[in-house]
Amino acid sequence: MHEHYQIRVYGFLGPLLRMALGGLRHRTLPRQCTIRGKLTDADLQRLLTRLDRSGVEVICLRRVAGVSSAADGVPADARPHDRSATSNPLTWERS
Repeated sequence: MHEHYQIRVYGFLGPLLRMALGGLRHRTLPRQCTIRGKLTDADLQRLLTRLDRSGVEVICLRRVAGVSSAADGVPADARPHDRSATSNPLTWERS
């Protein structure tokens, strides 16, 4: 089953790693990047393994209900100012 995910990582994703993301969306923010897209469990595991092997530090992984109508495609419940969404069973943030 495909689910929508948002993965936030420290730093900048280089061109080779961005190409390896395939159809996933990515957005560069100050000192971090977000990766968004629809993934199966196996695809998510492969992506996390690839990020780990590339030395990329994952700081947040969220399964999101759907994509907002915002131009950048950031899910409405995953916006940086919205930290109240704690009922999601698959939300992990590095402390």
